[in-house]
Amino acid sequence: MAAGQQETELGQIGEAIARSGVYLQFVPQPTALETCWYTIGLTEHGHPELILFGLPPDICRPALLAVAGEVIAGRRVLTAGQCADDVLEGHQVEFVAVTEPDRHLPAAAQFYAFRGAAVQALQIVWPDRYHRWPWQPGTRVEDMPVLGRPASLG
Repeated sequence: MAAGQQETELGQIGEAIARSGVYLQFVPQPTALETCWYTIGLTEHGHPELILFGLPPDICRPALLAVAGEVIAGRRVLTAGQCADDVLEGHQVEFVAVTEPDRHLPAAAQFYAFRGAAVQALQIVWPDRYHRWPWQPGTRVEDMPVLGRPASLG
């Protein structure tokens, strides 16, 4: 990517954050479970960014925007290992610390590198309809990347 194009894209991200507090980055992949959306903007609030894999935009976008809005408003702080049942309707989720956020959230890393801030991230991991997590045997969501070590694995 050319430097001018990168500066333009980072400027657009900054404008979106100034307008609404958060920007959502889409990362298409060959398979649905590998496709993701992630936030840019929570770092400014001292909170890890959020990344969510494998769900369609009409689920990912509202879920990320709702949780980010709660974080920005100071009503919610998420931590690795925490579980919640109010993020995705009908599913409990677990928040997993992303071990290489610069690699997995490159636009967020680039955006904050210009501001001298390091990015941290939490992945919102959800189970299949039989309540099996991606790291459990027999799951139907085993192709979902898990970018850190889940607390439930000990």
